[in-house]
Amino acid sequence: MSIDNVKQNLERWIHPVSKLMSRIASVILVLMMFLTVTDVFLRKVFSRSILGTVEVSEFLLLIVIFFTLADTEVFNGHVKVDLVMSRFGDRVQGMVDMVTQIVCFFLCGLITWSTLVYSGQMRASGEVSQDLWIPIYPFIYIVAVGCAMLALTVLINFLKAFMKVVKS
Repeated sequence: MSIDNVKQNLERWIHPVSKLMSRIASVILVLMMFLTVTDVFLRKVFSRSILGTVEVSEFLLLIVIFFTLADTEVFNGHVKVDLVMSRFGDRVQGMVDMVTQIVCFFLCGLITWSTLVYSGQMRASGEVSQDLWIPIYPFIYIVAVGCAMLALTVLINFLKAFMKVVKS
């Protein structure tokens, strides 16, 4: 199996999953907006607040952030500084991309593994949120899923950079 086939197989299932996760994050962002607007309205008009609005917003924000990382990487939406790199040829750019992508892949893999371990510890301890007593560990698993998807997307970009270097 060639590197191009591996890349295409990864793209075939990573890209649709990352797009689905991004859409879920968009829906959750809208729900967060409605929750916050409702809470502010009730507080200003009726001097009553929705219990746990801040907690729920924090948990939902985790989903929004980590479910959009991989899709943002698919579209190269993360911040890059091309001022210096644009002056080099394709081969040098590809080599630098290879190095940065493989480092990012290993870092994201390490973060995923550490987050899974931490989530298991939180699950075993039974840690819950302060006001609503929502278990915390499922949201830490969500962070791990988002980081794992980002790692796989970065791996795809590494394979693209590798093929760019080989072809040039």
